[in-house]
Amino acid sequence: MSEKLFFSQDILDAWCEEEKVQVDGEVLTINRTPPSKFQLIPAYRIIKVAGGGEDPNKWVNKVKTRKELEEAGADVYMNSVLVGETAYDTEYGYLAEPMKAEKKEEKSDESLLTEFLLKNL
Repeated sequence: MSEKLFFSQDILDAWCEEEKVQVDGEVLTINRTPPSKFQLIPAYRIIKVAGGGEDPNKWVNKVKTRKELEEAGADVYMNSVLVGETAYDTEYGYLAEPMKAEKKEEKSDESLLTEFLLKNL
């Protein structure tokens, strides 16, 4: 199971301005050598129950994807999520799941030897 990270929209905006990261569609690239790539999934970090009431869903301090919220019948409006009679204050952002690095084509010993001989003879 791969680890996922939550990045708020504000953090991503700041990092983009500082050219620490690039966002291309649903892919986040961290500018380092070698670059790290993450698949971005729209999500909300549930901060608290609006008005300080009970949390019947046990969602406070959790991150829920837009899809998970839709499946739970929640309505999303800006930084608020309403599910049933419970309203939550949230922070919009993305779950970032590491993307596997592209593997270079592995060459056979014969192929490597042939390349070596052709270059050096």
